[in-house]
Amino acid sequence: MIQLNNIVVQFGEKKVLNGITKTLNPGEIIGLVAPNGTGKSTLLNVLMNYVIPNQGEVVFDNKFRYTNKKNEAHIRSLISMMPDQSDLYNHLTGMDHLHIYRQMWSQTSIDPNEVIERLNISHYVKNKTYQYSLGMRQRLCLAMQIVANTPYMLMDEVMNGLDPDNVELISKLLEEKKKEGKIIIIASHLLENLEKYADKIFLLKDGDFIYSRDYRETVLQEESYLKFSSRNNSKLVKELKGFIPELKYEELSNERVIMNMDQFSMDQFLKVQNHLNNSQVNLQIGVLDLLDRYSIYYNS
Repeated sequence: MIQLNNIVVQFGEKKVLNGITKTLNPGEIIGLVAPNGTGKSTLLNVLMNYVIPNQGEVVFDNKFRYTNKKNEAHIRSLISMMPDQSDLYNHLTGMDHLHIYRQMWSQTSIDPNEVIERLNISHYVKNKTYQYSLGMRQRLCLAMQIVANTPYMLMDEVMNGLDPDNVELISKLLEEKKKEGKIIIIASHLLENLEKYADKIFLLKDGDFIYSRDYRETVLQEESYLKFSSRNNSKLVKELKGFIPELKYEELSNERVIMNMDQFSMDQFLKVQNHLNNSQVNLQIGVLDLLDRYSIYYNS
């Protein structure tokens, strides 16, 4: 378990994190969503003790804090951050890097050969990393963290530079690691696929979580929307207002138009639905998805 208790980080006059409080439980994949430069990486660095908060504390397993060298050494045996591609040594092979991580986390690490096979990197892992493409470097970075096999795993933009097949491969691997009881925190501004494997998603803005969603729970409390997208959004909205002059809608930056279902009578809804179907637009009815939320909170 990881407890974030009133975490405040301030750089000069700017509060990057403003009282973050959250409990993270074993067997969870947590998606941390925000545009670049809005605090995602800072929060991960607080968890790693690379950034010391101005206020608050992080508590691991209900008792361990970064309060002394002994505690810090113990926490570092439990937690790992996926390395950045710039952390790779060009004169070393991928296998060299895997063995480094195996030695650094000797208490928890697993056989690199298992990870090599699981991530399909055997055909290049013995080459020096200066020969790697961006996608190959990204898979090696993930492989290094998987070899470390720590209970707490932090990842920043893990899917960057990967093709759809590798995104699917890594998604399944993350699911397997979650079932082993790990806490996996993935910071990302790339939303594709995140909803498929994350158990919880937190949207971060102005230093705090502005929206959270537990995908393991049935969504009952969220409002339902009629949603469509078309090259002729403005024209269609004008036509719909002919049926409902008081129509309330919002056009998002992702070019989707959303309308709260609560405003419609049954007769009005049927008119709107029939008109949009006849206009051959991509019509959906449901709660706002992650792309909608992102567009509302960050691009409006």
